[in-house]
Amino acid sequence: MEPFQPDTLAVVGLVIMSAYLGSKGVQRLGVPQVVGFILVGVLLGSSFLNIIPLSLVHDLNFIIEIALGLIGFDMGSHLRLSDLRRLGRTILAIVLSEGVGTFLLVTAGVYLLTRSLPLALIFGALASATAPAATVDVLAEYRAKGPLTTTLLAVVGLDDALALLLFSFALVTAESLLAHSGRLPWGQMLLLPLREIGGAVLLGVVVGVPFQWMLNRLKHQHAVCGFIVGTVLFAAGLATSLGLSLILATMTMGLVVANLKGDNSQYAHCVVERVGPLAYILFFVLVGARLQIRVLAGIGLLGLAYLLLRTVGKMGGAWLGGWLGRAPSVVRNYLGFGLLSQAGVAVGLALSISYRFGAYGEAGDLLGRNVVNVITATTLVVQIAGPILVKFAIGRAGEIGRGASLAALDSAPPCPDGDEACLAATNTRSRFAP
Repeated sequence: MEPFQPDTLAVVGLVIMSAYLGSKGVQRLGVPQVVGFILVGVLLGSSFLNIIPLSLVHDLNFIIEIALGLIGFDMGSHLRLSDLRRLGRTILAIVLSEGVGTFLLVTAGVYLLTRSLPLALIFGALASATAPAATVDVLAEYRAKGPLTTTLLAVVGLDDALALLLFSFALVTAESLLAHSGRLPWGQMLLLPLREIGGAVLLGVVVGVPFQWMLNRLKHQHAVCGFIVGTVLFAAGLATSLGLSLILATMTMGLVVANLKGDNSQYAHCVVERVGPLAYILFFVLVGARLQIRVLAGIGLLGLAYLLLRTVGKMGGAWLGGWLGRAPSVVRNYLGFGLLSQAGVAVGLALSISYRFGAYGEAGDLLGRNVVNVITATTLVVQIAGPILVKFAIGRAGEIGRGASLAALDSAPPCPDGDEACLAATNTRSRFAP
């Protein structure tokens, strides 16, 4: 008799129930719910119970894309151009300081440890990436509002764009060194990231402008949420098909919705509040299920050095950038705590490295294995510690719960025509506003 194999739908249902209970358990300890989701994923994944094997994780990758699309759209809809112009110098200084600073610090440290420049460059580029999903989830859970929250949202949204540029430079340089080539294809080095980033922004505008025009005419209609979700998923799918940055494309859509004539950001928030939770639960559980506990034992000195150098680079760079950009002291002192999470982009790029560098023989195989093992192991650590540190930062900054104050709700403008979606969004739309 063949062993019993539950249907995928039954597994998904078990995942959602277990993740919900797990999140309530960690919340009783004062820990953000996202940590509970990830821990449940680790428990149900191949490291322990194997209820979610790696093959199923790969089959459910589309859920990750759905969640990232909604997260990017939510981030963009909370960012207004007036705020970005006011904070532009500060944000630019912070992104460059913490991104480039982390890249240089990790590259130098890994090179001194391994004497391998290709390996050092790859680790430096991967270290610059920050995972926005866990950060955004914590800010939403605790209804954070204030200068630190606004700056953090902008920085994590732009951080991956810089990481893609740095990664492209590191990738081409490392491949050239492994192939013993005497010259670097500089055109390819510059074109690839500019295409991915510029194309994502262009796609977000091309989809976002007519979407905003339609939303202005449909927002009082029944079931408008379906139209919004469908458009976000359409843009996310196009970005993936074209090899563009999914997060940047949907984030640009959110920016368009929040800043063009007829601000509809409250509808965006409402949709994310209604549709997002299930996608987010599955997203973080799948992140946990992908992580392999056994790789922690093999992290070694290289992994510890990477973890320490990345932490120093992110926190020190955020403080230096805040100082150079004349950010408020609360931003300088606590922003770095919100930049430590690492997942999606870093893990995806690490896996692409392992496939791509296999063509360079034993040296390429060794580089790929080192990158995947260290990034996977450190991701497990920072994905659990990162959300806790985000909560610590917004708590010390005094921004927890400010988005849900009675004064904010009382001062909210009345909803047009008694629209139910607007009434629901009234409870959330002030959440991240400065």
